[in-house]
Amino acid sequence: MLRLKGGKPVIYLYPPSVLTATVSLSLIPQWRFSALYPFTPITAAKVGTETGEALVWVVTAHPDGTLRQEPSGVDTSYLLWEAETHLDLLDSPPSSPTSASLPSDLTSDCDDTESFIPGRSKCAPHNSVLLSVQEAPLYLNKALFELGLHTEARTSFITYWLPSLLKHQFIALRFVPQSAYEKAAPLDISPTPDLVTRVFMLFQGVSPLEVDDSVWQEAENRAKDPPSIWNNVVGIDEAKQEDEKLFRVLEWGGMEVY
Repeated sequence: MLRLKGGKPVIYLYPPSVLTATVSLSLIPQWRFSALYPFTPITAAKVGTETGEALVWVVTAHPDGTLRQEPSGVDTSYLLWEAETHLDLLDSPPSSPTSASLPSDLTSDCDDTESFIPGRSKCAPHNSVLLSVQEAPLYLNKALFELGLHTEARTSFITYWLPSLLKHQFIALRFVPQSAYEKAAPLDISPTPDLVTRVFMLFQGVSPLEVDDSVWQEAENRAKDPPSIWNNVVGIDEAKQEDEKLFRVLEWGGMEVY
């Protein structure tokens, strides 16, 4: 079994005025931190009934998104973390979370759509879209726009994953419900934001033979629907996303699965 990496989850903070924020992030034991910026110590912590890893950033956050880590004084545009799956624990999944408001065509007979277990969750015809590699960047740009990512975030997301996408002729991808992702990587911020949007993509290469055999026909058909179908899956509060009077937090990341 391959060790999988959660690639470049980054956290943006947009307060209505300058404030000091404490950002606490924990991981269930099925994955471990592998990279952080700015650096901060990693500690052991209880995540539900299990012991995983945790970290804390303390930052001064500005309305334009600029962050200064305290007390190091490091200025940054976002907080970055990456994690790798812990292979020894992949046979010990946590209880599956419940996700409300999933479209019926993405929930029928698919418990895996409603949970996220690093190293175990996959893409499948009933919960994904199938795209040629030529179609994937434009589709992602539209989907990420609908999910509330601003231009810089969309550009960073697509260019980060593009080299991995280009290794395949066809791509299956899906976005994880925030409620499921939160159980795998609990995020706590003080003071409490008015809105937290966490966007995490799973994707995998699909062989041309499978496409020719129509194994992924359901996902291929779904790709013709508007990319806004993912808003209900992820759980997006569109009314609050553009309100600059609110303290808003945005995170994006992803993982290639096999």
